[in-house]
Amino acid sequence: MSAPEISAVGEFSLDFDAMELPAHPGLTLTAYSAEAGTPDHDALRLLVAWAATEREQTRDAGPARP
Repeated sequence: MSAPEISAVGEFSLDFDAMELPAHPGLTLTAYSAEAGTPDHDALRLLVAWAATEREQTRDAGPARP
């Protein structure tokens, strides 16, 4: 897979597995991973933590006001 470039973590490489969902034709479940203990894994973990923090901050802020 080509290496994504995310400004929060830089460039890293991921492996992926894709599984078509027989009960839902046309839909595919894709799981991304990086080998444990590698810089790619560290970057992926950092990105996951950053996304979780962003999600918490959005949730804690409450509904948007006009």
